[in-house]
Parts: sequence; C-alpha cells; structure tokens
Amino acid sequence: MPSDLFDDNGFQDVRNVEPRGSNLSAADDRTLRMASLVLDRALLEALISYQRAFLADAEQGTGDLDVARAHTRALEASQLEALTAERGIALLRSFGGRRWTVRKLQDKLQQLEGASDARAEELRPRIRGELASQERETDALGRRYGDATVALLREHEDVLVDLHTRMTGLLSRG
Repeated sequence: MPSDLFDDNGFQDVRNVEPRGSNLSAADDRTLRMASLVLDRALLEALISYQRAFLADAEQGTGDLDVARAHTRALEASQLEALTAERGIALLRSFGGRRWTVRKLQDKLQQLEGASDARAEELRPRIRGELASQERETDALGRRYGDATVALLREHEDVLVDLHTRMTGLLSRG
C-alpha cells in the first residue's frame, strides 16, 4: 500500500507508515482516527453538559429505568444526538480513566515519599514506571483522536476527571 494513500484526506499529522513487526498500534490508530469523532470546544461543552445533566438526574434515582430517563433528559439538555453523545462519552471515558489513574498513582507516590522502609523503596520505582506508562498512553490518544483534541481535554482535565469518577461510581453500583 502506498504511504501517501490517505494524505489527501486531512490526516497528514498522523504518519502513514507501513507497519513492521508485530506492533500495529500506530496503523490501527490511524485507521481509527479517520472514523473518530472530531472534538471541538463546542462539542466538549455539550458533552460536559450531557454528563452533568445525566448525573444530576441519575444520582437521584435508584433503578435502571431512572438511568434510562436520565440519559434521555441529558440528551435533550445537551442538544446532542445519541450517537454523537455515545462516541463523545467514549472518548471522555478513555481520557478520564487514564487521568484518574495518573492522579491515584501520584497520590500513592506522594504518600510514599516520606517513607524509607523496604516496601516503599520497592514500590516507588514501580509506581514511577506506571506513571510514565500512563502518560505515554495519554499521549497516544493523540494518534487516535488528534493532538489538538488531547490538548483540549487536558485544558478541562479537572472537570473531566471529576465527571469520570462520578459516572463510574454511578454506573458500577449495580
């Protein structure tokens, strides 16, 4: 396949290289990028509005029907179509989950900084390694969704992590 096959479709910021070996993630990310949702500030604000409306409604309820109603009301409040909301929320979940993990690891590392026992000495390098891995994975979202999208998400990281935490808590309380 020629390396410039998709260059006229606006994806020049993602290098189109023929995969070598068993690591196909860059090629997969490029393919997924072509099908991914384009996130701009207005859509991000609508997705945040959706999540806030959903949580305000669903946190009051107790059953599946309440969650379904909350979803419908949140779509109306945010003026999003269901497919756009679902695709956008998937992106926010991916980003929010990674950033939540980074924050938890940073908290744990901070707790261990004053300790000098053998367990703390063993854990610190492992946590630092996992932190570096999570940062790389967050940066890799740029290959899939675009660097501008990840930069926009990072601008709203505090809000997105808070919403992610609340959504996860709500949806996992089965």
